[in-house]
Amino acid sequence: MRIACVAFSQEGVALARRVAQGLAQQGDEVSLCAPSRLAKAANEDHGSPHIDELDSLHAWTANAFEQSDALLFVCACGIAVRAISPHVCDKFSDPAVVCMDETASFAIPLLSGHVGGANQLARRIARLSGVQAAITTATDVRGVFSVDEWAVEQGLHILDRPAAKEISAALLEGRTVGLLSEFAIEGVPPEGIRASDKGVCDLGISVSLDPARKPFARTLRLVPRTITVGVGCKRNTPRKAIERLVDKCLTHANVAPQAVRTLASIDAKASEPGLLELAQRRGWQTHFYTAAKLAAVPGTFSSSDFVRKTMGVDNVCERAACANGSTLLAAKCAKDGVTVALAYATPTLRFPHIDDMEEGHAPGHGELTSSSGDVKSAILQCVGLGPGAGADLTERAREALQAADLIVGYTTYVDLVRDQFPAAEFLCTPMRMEAQRCEEALRQAASGRRVALVCSGDPGVYGMAGLVLELAQQYPQVQVEIVSGVTAACGGAALLGAPLMHDWCCISLSDLMTPWEHIEARLRAAAQCGLCICLYNPGSRGRTGHLRQACGILLESCDPQTICGIVRNVGRPAQSSQTLTLDELRNTKVDMSCCVFVGNEHTRLVGGRMVTPRGYAREEA
Repeated sequence: MRIACVAFSQEGVALARRVAQGLAQQGDEVSLCAPSRLAKAANEDHGSPHIDELDSLHAWTANAFEQSDALLFVCACGIAVRAISPHVCDKFSDPAVVCMDETASFAIPLLSGHVGGANQLARRIARLSGVQAAITTATDVRGVFSVDEWAVEQGLHILDRPAAKEISAALLEGRTVGLLSEFAIEGVPPEGIRASDKGVCDLGISVSLDPARKPFARTLRLVPRTITVGVGCKRNTPRKAIERLVDKCLTHANVAPQAVRTLASIDAKASEPGLLELAQRRGWQTHFYTAAKLAAVPGTFSSSDFVRKTMGVDNVCERAACANGSTLLAAKCAKDGVTVALAYATPTLRFPHIDDMEEGHAPGHGELTSSSGDVKSAILQCVGLGPGAGADLTERAREALQAADLIVGYTTYVDLVRDQFPAAEFLCTPMRMEAQRCEEALRQAASGRRVALVCSGDPGVYGMAGLVLELAQQYPQVQVEIVSGVTAACGGAALLGAPLMHDWCCISLSDLMTPWEHIEARLRAAAQCGLCICLYNPGSRGRTGHLRQACGILLESCDPQTICGIVRNVGRPAQSSQTLTLDELRNTKVDMSCCVFVGNEHTRLVGGRMVTPRGYAREEA
């Protein structure tokens, strides 16, 4: 979630920071704001995350409502209520709003408790900080099935908003609500829900891809987001042309547009503007497959010699729609240089356990997945790519990637090795989506696919290995294997010479998840005991002064002439290295592509190379 947080006192800022750090570790993107005086004072201690200065609470709230998934106020409820009141619309579009008191006693959902996730956010905050989540929604308080929260958790789109309110009211009054679903739902229907093969109630729930299906006099239509749209098109086809044909196919197939989850095509179209614009406007995921992967998709598909000659495979749209294991629903439709096909995956739905409702917990992960598959083949390998573009890939890592059905990773890292493994499917996420990336990799592995989650360097050194192992506790059927790689410290040291020959340590200067005061303490301790140091994440556009501060701390114990080194773009074509003194390092510009090496009192230059002797050969006195 994108969470915007504001606090108005010194105690509130400290509490907000603690909660923000915990939420960030779970994958949320949290921004903090406070009045100017408090923000400046808080930032002087270099704590994490940074506190932005609050100019206007009205402007901050308006921006947060527009840009964020949730708002967290650390203050009196009255302040929060007055701030959000001009912006409140309805629970299906409003962000979640939670308020915490400054003494860390309660986390209170104020707005969008179910659909927006405020109740869940309050429970998460409670687990992180030890406060009590003060849930007030009637269905939660009375342990009654909440249809809107269940729909969100199961990945179902709600088409009839008023009907959702009516169903909640009926269940609270003890009345019976009908349910007709085109898909199997695991578990026992909650009290008040009568599952049937015919509409026996006036008021009920329909789970269907067909938006016209209304089996009850008053029907709440829930649409599973389980459709993949396969698309082929000529180069530079406008978005509107693609969109028109997609919507036409959905209408002819009696499928609600809200059922679409993914747009898929061949990798040659991965940068096609019309496709990317359509996916972004509709909020769809994108998957692009190699010609070899599409050719290997089982099934009977329409064939075109022209497409085979130009794309390397006889059909793009139908094969792309089915490449993730989905079943073809609507065969190829073509117009104006565009081809479209539809496929569906059977969603896995389940009712919440009675204990879940009584305790107010969410009824499950809520993602639509295919069948669980053979648990013996549920393997997720967390693979280290080494530094750079794959030249330092280990043999074991290469074997893991060659065997993978799906390679998941940060876009930049995946692009480094994409061409080396043309038979694989790739799933990429941008920066700061680490938790979502790992969760998706685990879900895909749980469905029976062999998945490789890639990390630059070594997955256990500032990589994804730890997070994967934590999240894997929710996927007991998935076997997680860590495939080590060459970390940047080793790759960079080799370019400089041998700076890490004796005892050394790695310290990251990123204070995104580690408070700066902890980083300072580690730097000071390493310098005082004579360790050589490799500094990861020494700088970025938002952290321009961290290396200078770090050098200042090291200079408290180290000689200004201590030999240091900088390596840029380790293992990539533009790699470079230089040696310099600690005093010179303090005023040197660096960025996230750099690794910095700080020697100890014995480190010296030997033939222009940085060497920290271990004592194998000692000069005689």
